[in-house]
Amino acid sequence: MATKQHSNSRKLRNKVKSSSKRSDWAAGMRGADPEWLHSRQARELAQVFDGHFPAWLIESEPWRPVTGARFRLMRATILRLTTEQCAAYLGIHRTTICRWESGEIETPRAAFEALRLLCASATQRLSHKHWDGWFINSQTGELVSPDVGRLSVKPEEINGLPALYHRLSILMLHVEKLESQVDALEVENASLRGNAKSRQIAAELESMQERIAGLLASVRTAEIIEFNHPAAELSRATG
Repeated sequence: MATKQHSNSRKLRNKVKSSSKRSDWAAGMRGADPEWLHSRQARELAQVFDGHFPAWLIESEPWRPVTGARFRLMRATILRLTTEQCAAYLGIHRTTICRWESGEIETPRAAFEALRLLCASATQRLSHKHWDGWFINSQTGELVSPDVGRLSVKPEEINGLPALYHRLSILMLHVEKLESQVDALEVENASLRGNAKSRQIAAELESMQERIAGLLASVRTAEIIEFNHPAAELSRATG
């Protein structure tokens, strides 16, 4: 009887479909052990998914055991969640998480998957404080801002940003060139204004010189009176 049960078990195992070579290759590229690819677990997964591993299943790395240390790495290092925050997200008590991470009790794969999927989601990356209030519209796919009149940005508009920045850089270079030309013109203008002021001063000095010359010309030269030598006067008086 035991031999018959063993034979039936072997037949059942042989009926379990293996994963495709492509799935095995993709899983191997993600680090799956070849031994695991031929294990009972891998064959059962292949049976459930009709002979292939979906990309998201490979992404979950089912060949890696979920340990408390791995759970803590995902929670504290990658997601940077406190024990209280993680407990609030999973809807459990924080002491349960502490018992998982310490190895006191087994960590459920479903709880680890919840954190891993949170890490892989785009919304998790929008949960930084700098993105507070931003979200992706599930119907239009637009990135919606809580500011600037509830601005909605489409993917093609984001794709156009590099070209826009390129045009902006060209305009900035043109502005810098114009500014340098303006600076040169301002220096030239200041020089011209300085020269004009110098010419005005020279004209005023020339006018002053002409007025002084006129004044000097109007003044009559004093008559020169000759005086005899005193000795000659005395001899004339005594003679």
